[in-house]
Amino acid sequence: MEPAAPRAVALRTHMPLRALLTHAADDPVASALAREGGGAFVSPSLRAYLIAAVADAAPDEPVIVVAGDDRSARDLAADLKAWLEPRAVRFYPSRGVAYESHLAPPPHLVGLRVAALDALVGGEGTPGVEGAPVVVASAVALSEKVPDPGLRPHGLRLARGDLVDLDELADDLVAAGYERVEQVDDRGQFAVRGGLLDLYPATEERAVRIDLFDMEIESLRWFSTFTQRSLGEAEAVEIAPAAELAPEHRELAEIAALEDADERPDVAELLPVESFRAVLDLAPPSARVLVAAQEDVDPALDDLWQDVTAAFHDEDAHHLYVSPDAVRQGLDARTHVRLTSVPGDHPVEFSAQAADTAARSVRDAEPELEKLVRSGYRTVVAWGRRGEGERAAFNLDRLTPEWLGDHVAPGAGLSFTTAGLPVVDDHALLAGDSVAITANRAADHLDVHYTLATR
Repeated sequence: MEPAAPRAVALRTHMPLRALLTHAADDPVASALAREGGGAFVSPSLRAYLIAAVADAAPDEPVIVVAGDDRSARDLAADLKAWLEPRAVRFYPSRGVAYESHLAPPPHLVGLRVAALDALVGGEGTPGVEGAPVVVASAVALSEKVPDPGLRPHGLRLARGDLVDLDELADDLVAAGYERVEQVDDRGQFAVRGGLLDLYPATEERAVRIDLFDMEIESLRWFSTFTQRSLGEAEAVEIAPAAELAPEHRELAEIAALEDADERPDVAELLPVESFRAVLDLAPPSARVLVAAQEDVDPALDDLWQDVTAAFHDEDAHHLYVSPDAVRQGLDARTHVRLTSVPGDHPVEFSAQAADTAARSVRDAEPELEKLVRSGYRTVVAWGRRGEGERAAFNLDRLTPEWLGDHVAPGAGLSFTTAGLPVVDDHALLAGDSVAITANRAADHLDVHYTLATR
């Protein structure tokens, strides 16, 4: 029987990839894994898709996804954000500097960590959108204890029409861990020029310019720190702290960092370590844990602990870090799904083939796309912007793509969608980091051929 011809559908301004997760929901093995939990083998190219499908099966429950290191966690968080949008996906990195170095972590890492912890502890999703947050953490980050939220500096909220004293506001920002500079370049910085305050909040993706008339905030405008061009107005801005600890708790450690290494006291003597807690202890009981790659987690935990115990006495290490055995126990008690990409005798396996055929453009890739469609695949190509997809569709000779709607049409065919990806390059189509996603919905088992990579 010939595959049904693609039909045109209406497209909203932005359509995420979440509709494609129905392939996993319709698969009895994948749905059983999401519902009952357990272990499974998964191909690396299919990992993000399967994790997103498991998380999407319980949208009202927080999820902690554990990867090996920060880089893997960051990349996985970017993939999950594309798959699960508009559900909130937060990246929780490690501090970036060891506690024993006496150095404060960079503000942008503090911002990411604070945003992820607040979302997890408070169950905070995206405003106006249902769904509990998904937090992607590295095993190293879970090994680092964190100060109780009550020890953090206070955040600020500035809104149009507020009355502020610019000097007092500058002092409050310094207390919150922000650095005063001549020109703002990165998170955790602010600059004052006359009646203008340029500020790059630790948890934001862009800086904000606050224009004051006397003491009243007249306007707030997002702007690019690279071009200085305005990116739109804001009614209010939340300013998260850019430091882990309030000034009275971090001052001694900051002073000690300036001393010679041989003369520094142990950092455990300078910080209120009795108020530091494990991340998993802060997570709500309802939070599900999903281990993304078990083979990466254990070595990361052991390597960090070896470095920590080489710098600390064992007792001091336990004040600021969680031992590998304790992390494993915490994960064992909470883990709902545990994935691995190491071949072996696994009761459940999800295999996929990564894209391996290069093409300079979507037109050059048309023979490969046509082959997939004729083989019975619903083939989906994701674009960063609709205009790019429309231009590519115009240049196709034999295939007529439909724009993906809320639901994936049954049967084979070619679909285009916009995915809100940070970078999508049509020159990468069907290459190692392909933007093509294909799945055979008609099969009696989950059969994904090409999968999304947002990197």
